[in-house]
Amino acid sequence: MLRTPEVGKGAAEGAASLPAVNLLREDGKRLVITFALALAAALAALALTAAAPASAVGCPTFRVLHDDRIGAASLPAGNYEVAVERGLSCKRASQLFARFLQDYDGNLPKPWLAVSEGKGNAWFTRGSQPGFSVARVELASDGGNSLLGELCPGTFTVNAGSDVGPLFFPKGQYLLYIPAKSGITCRRASVLFTRFLASPGGELPPPWLVGPQTATFYKATNPERSAFRVEPINGA
Repeated sequence: MLRTPEVGKGAAEGAASLPAVNLLREDGKRLVITFALALAAALAALALTAAAPASAVGCPTFRVLHDDRIGAASLPAGNYEVAVERGLSCKRASQLFARFLQDYDGNLPKPWLAVSEGKGNAWFTRGSQPGFSVARVELASDGGNSLLGELCPGTFTVNAGSDVGPLFFPKGQYLLYIPAKSGITCRRASVLFTRFLASPGGELPPPWLVGPQTATFYKATNPERSAFRVEPINGA
């Protein structure tokens, strides 16, 4: 007896295997699409990174002791975050910020320029060289201010505009600072400044000198130990 080939059974088995093949193909397509999307995202991120400027680096906070100004920048008292561009250290940026806060006339040493970015925010730039920015923050902090020295309590009143050495002190309110390494007391600084304002012809009595950029009075024989600084109450 001739056996009839089981065509129907084979066809059924073949038909049953087709969906599995289709599923494999669909999974392969999904993998290819997923890989292509991931590759595109990676390339886009790489392009953005290449186009972006060097990111700023955060530094320890810095405390400004009183409402101050540096050129056009208004800097209320408080804690400030300092961010530096690559190529400038946090330590150097803090030294520069302290130095700029001590400036008497608002004219920063060249090529530095203060750019105001709103109250409590400023950018300090020097052309193509690395700069730094400061931003006031509302948080508790042990922000350093040792570079600024001690801020004497109260204010000092200049009753009439006076020349002292190369500087002119207009009528108004002033603050007295004692540099970190100075041994002069706030009381002594007040007495000395009163004496200097009354000097005939604005001549400083020897051995006292004054640094015109920061209005720091000091003795030439010991400029660090015998020094105090004067600053307008609203900054330069």
